Amino acid sequence: MTEALDYQTMTHNAMMSIVRDALESVAKDGLPGEHHFYITFAPQHPGVDMPDDLRARQGDEMTIVLQHQFENLSVSDLGFQVDLAFDGVVQTLRIPFATVLAFFDPSVEYGLRFPANQEQMLDEAPSAPSSAREDISENTSDQNEPDAPEAKEPRTGEVLNLDTFRDK
Repeated sequence: MTEALDYQTMTHNAMMSIVRDALESVAKDGLPGEHHFYITFAPQHPGVDMPDDLRARQGDEMTIVLQHQFENLSVSDLGFQVDLAFDGVVQTLRIPFATVLAFFDPSVEYGLRFPANQEQMLDEAPSAPSSAREDISENTSDQNEPDAPEAKEPRTGEVLNLDTFRDK
């Protein structure tokens, strides 16, 4: 038995379940209304499965946008898989949830940055990409956002104030 509860890990897991639930909903039913996602992850982590030439163009963080066109979004307990076009070429990305650094839906100004123990979570992430479910859902989006902008916020490990994202 441990001497203290690990609230930081519990918080991380709870926040990540929001990301997982949102992606599962979109994989099943498509993006509702104006919703779209900016997802920032650590592309250099060995658990991320992506083409080497695409990985070589990235730094420590990469942001993808799931908005108008993406295909074959599927979600498992450990990560997600999606097909996106980069420079006109469709590429499959497999991203473990443990490598996700931020999630933002600008349509409702909702965002999450993950706790200071992100480095520990990255170290514990599986080195092989997680397999997506066998029942891969096709998305009905129209257009792709290839080279999404990098997230501008620095990783600080501070508690995120959700009032920042709310209309006043």
